[in-house]
Amino acid sequence: LEQERFWPIRWNDASWPRLWQFHLHYFDWAREWLELALTGGQWPEQAEQLEPLLDDWILGNPPGRGDGWHSYTLSLRTRNWIWLFRCCPQLATPQRLDSLWQQLRWLQAHPEHCHGGNHWLENLTALALGGLQFAGPQAQVMHQRAMRLLQQELCSQVLADGGHEERSASYHLLMLDRLVELACCLAVISGERPFWLVSSIEAMVTWTKAVRFESGTAPRFNDSAVDAAPPLDSVITFADGYLQQRLGSAGLRSRLLQGATTEPSPSAPGLNASVSPPAVVTHLPATGWTILRPGHGWELAFKCGVPCPPHLPPHVHSDQLSVELSYRGQWLLSDAGTSIYGDGPERDFERSGAAHNVLQLGLALHSGEIQWIEPVEVWGGFRAARKAQPLDRQSGELSEDSSFAAGSHDGFDRIGARHKRCVYLSNANRNQITLTVEDEVSTHRPLHFRKWWHLAPGISKKWVDTPAFEAPTAEAIHTGWHTTWFAEGFGLRTQRHSLCISGRLPHGEHQLRIVFLVPCPPFMYAPPLADQSVR
Repeated sequence: LEQERFWPIRWNDASWPRLWQFHLHYFDWAREWLELALTGGQWPEQAEQLEPLLDDWILGNPPGRGDGWHSYTLSLRTRNWIWLFRCCPQLATPQRLDSLWQQLRWLQAHPEHCHGGNHWLENLTALALGGLQFAGPQAQVMHQRAMRLLQQELCSQVLADGGHEERSASYHLLMLDRLVELACCLAVISGERPFWLVSSIEAMVTWTKAVRFESGTAPRFNDSAVDAAPPLDSVITFADGYLQQRLGSAGLRSRLLQGATTEPSPSAPGLNASVSPPAVVTHLPATGWTILRPGHGWELAFKCGVPCPPHLPPHVHSDQLSVELSYRGQWLLSDAGTSIYGDGPERDFERSGAAHNVLQLGLALHSGEIQWIEPVEVWGGFRAARKAQPLDRQSGELSEDSSFAAGSHDGFDRIGARHKRCVYLSNANRNQITLTVEDEVSTHRPLHFRKWWHLAPGISKKWVDTPAFEAPTAEAIHTGWHTTWFAEGFGLRTQRHSLCISGRLPHGEHQLRIVFLVPCPPFMYAPPLADQSVR
């Protein structure tokens, strides 16, 4: 009876959020069922509907109609159908194989090369993978063309330091995972390990290890939805398994590695088995991120670099010179992250400077309101106009127990101002660390300022109740607390405390300095905020 209420599936409904509808067409949920079957030996109960759902999708989505034929949903769904059919040959009926081939042909004719970025890579990896699944000259041409274009695209999209050009850890992980899947299939089906593909995977996994925090997370700069990509450690294990030709954990990735490995070992060594201690200062100049690791579990990420490719702003945030601080994998200071896509106030906030640990400058309007200037002019759900460019970047060790990262940008030039930030970590031990942030501002006109410090969920306000704040040339300084949120994933926000220090700056040179004596957990924990989980 319950099934009859929702059957047949409404695959396209204008009343649904479009992101939700896209996820329906991805068939990622079917891959999750497959993973459960491969790892646990048993399909979940709802997988009884898998075959009717496959056939209903074909029936309810005629070629070219609806979001199911968007090139992005096509890329993800065709890949998932391939894994289903490969792992469960009984699912590969002639009708479903014919639909899969039609979908690949449509994708080949309607790619997103005009957009570039992760969407174009999704198209190309899906076509390269799809062309391997069918016999005949058309499939061979599809595969070879996609591989040729993919090689060209990786030359530009993988930066010199190994990061992905969109400067988002989530999309970097997603693209790396796609490349390793394709590489495994190439090794299984044709015995190939193309040098250019192996080199891209090596560069990207090296970057992933460089930005990995102890918890297996990564900096939350730009779009950073936690559930937009597989877990970081599973991607590292998968990539290392391919590069070093060893088996990984259970599931689909393990099956792919088993076929691609010529001399499989009984099990993969632990993640840190051959990893040397991380450097105190890790500078990723092309990505524009610096990671400070003074030891004892303290880790800080600082962003100063090109915010995004000039032609590709969908996933950029106005987070230049932001910082994030972590202790043994526990966030202490963190940007809001990403909980939603599309147009709307929540998306506007998460992309704005106010959602990040930055200093903002603003102009007083005749109405008495303040116009806060965004160094990266984000607008709409996936747009940006002027984008601040880095002017100066430095980092290094000052002494045995002190390191720093610093930078400036041109995002305030249009209002006659310039901002440089220097971040110092010192006196690190297992009980506390000293965090010092110096903001140098020069301005040709009076401006307002505000500095944001966003605590992680559960961190007590007492942690920053009495920070040493010095701003001798500032006026009308005010300190206030706000309730903002920390994105746990798409649609899931957890309330947290955010400190805002604001005031006015006359024209001239100014230095705003704040010093935090940061204790390690659990001394800073607070009771949960009321109604903490917000959907």
